[in-house]
Amino acid sequence: MKFSEFFIKPIISTPFEENAYVVYLTKTDKKNTTRQCFIIDPGFEPQLILDFLKTEKLDPVAILVTHGHADHIAGITTIKESNPSCKIYIGEFDADKLTDPQLNLSALFGSPISVPSADVLLSDGDEFNIAGIDICAAHVPGHSKGHVIYKIKAEPTPIIFAGDLIFRNSYGRTDFPDGNNSDLFNSVKTKILTLPADAIIYSGHGSKTTVGYEAKTTWKRL
Repeated sequence: MKFSEFFIKPIISTPFEENAYVVYLTKTDKKNTTRQCFIIDPGFEPQLILDFLKTEKLDPVAILVTHGHADHIAGITTIKESNPSCKIYIGEFDADKLTDPQLNLSALFGSPISVPSADVLLSDGDEFNIAGIDICAAHVPGHSKGHVIYKIKAEPTPIIFAGDLIFRNSYGRTDFPDGNNSDLFNSVKTKILTLPADAIIYSGHGSKTTVGYEAKTTWKRL
């Protein structure tokens, strides 16, 4: 599948400047003007996502969660209420964060958040298709124990949704209860830097980057 056939819409929620993404194929069935899509990490302003879905006539069939911290899951309930059949995907080792305000860190900020439980628990290497798009999940502990990234084999430019594992010129925090610095470094080196240099990384915060750029800058110094 060609990179040019994908549409990736970042939607930033002001608290924590967290990036949610709406992903879909630009090709449509002439008999059906409603296009299926999936949402990655809906944050604290889900209405922005719902407004975009309505404007573009998109049908969200799945919510893909990279990890269970509050700023990446806060919008799930609102999305599900508007789209009850939309399935929630998350790594098997972070699933408990969805329903536990202590684990998802929201209790620490005085605003406990609990969202619906996952429909699909993902293991390292799981492959699946959503909205006509082939996706592979990879387990990348470090920022959280159950963090996953989502990889799409687009041609000629692969796509990676990296959550808070790696950012442009930086990487995710490891000082949370189940974070681990050596695990994060190993995850980046084995699951990110081994990918094609032109692969585009869409992170949970900040601007997009590429594997090649990060290998030559931040990770060259480490």
